[in-house]
Amino acid sequence: MKTNVMLERQHAANLMAWQGAMRVGGLLGISAISAVRKSLDTYLLWLRHGAEYVKDARLTDPPEKAVASYADAVNECVEKSWQDYRNNLQILLLTQDEALIWAGKVDRALTGA
Repeated sequence: MKTNVMLERQHAANLMAWQGAMRVGGLLGISAISAVRKSLDTYLLWLRHGAEYVKDARLTDPPEKAVASYADAVNECVEKSWQDYRNNLQILLLTQDEALIWAGKVDRALTGA
């Protein structure tokens, strides 16, 4: 194999590796930002439930009312957190697929296929 051909393949593979790394890094960044945003949304949902309870609460209310309100808030926050977890997991799986695709492209560029 000629030196020029090897250098061209190596150069193409390096460019593809950089492009793949930047795309995967971007997807991971989006995933991290999304996770933080979704966590803050869940926290705000929790605060909203607490504010609604405090707004309507009276000193003479039975403890069952506080427990029921707390259970409703926990139920909604857990449901939302589970959905957020599934969404983040899906983003990470797509990122893994993207990394595998780019690894294949780099491998093909090096072998000249």
